Amino acid sequence: MNEKFPTPKPPVEPSEDLKKQLSEEQAAQAAAFLEDYPETVVTPENRRSCEAEIAEFESLVSAFEVEHSLEALTAIVDLTPEQAATHSIRQPAKLALNPIVALLNSIENNVSEAEFNELKARYKRLSRAVGIINKNKVDHNR
Repeated sequence: MNEKFPTPKPPVEPSEDLKKQLSEEQAAQAAAFLEDYPETVVTPENRRSCEAEIAEFESLVSAFEVEHSLEALTAIVDLTPEQAATHSIRQPAKLALNPIVALLNSIENNVSEAEFNELKARYKRLSRAVGIINKNKVDHNR
């Protein structure tokens, strides 16, 4: 089995509940999409070792927590997109998330779903502290 291109799952049909909610055209579109973009699954025996990446991920998360106060980030609530680009607390934290999410994405298919969800929860905690700007407010809940 080729590790770079794992065998995709067979095409997935929309569930019966979903089919009832969708029009005929939407159901056909959903089926076509699932066929064109199958979920890639790496079987446990084909997963590569990513212990070093996990250690680096955990190191970056710890460094982020030391360098950027999650409490101070969460306290930022009123901010325009223009202000965000130069904000002295939020902008460096937002930039520090980039290598963390990049590592998380590279780990995704090479660990168990439970382990990935645990790592993702650690990332989301940081990401939510930084938040996203929506109508000149920082949303810390997405």
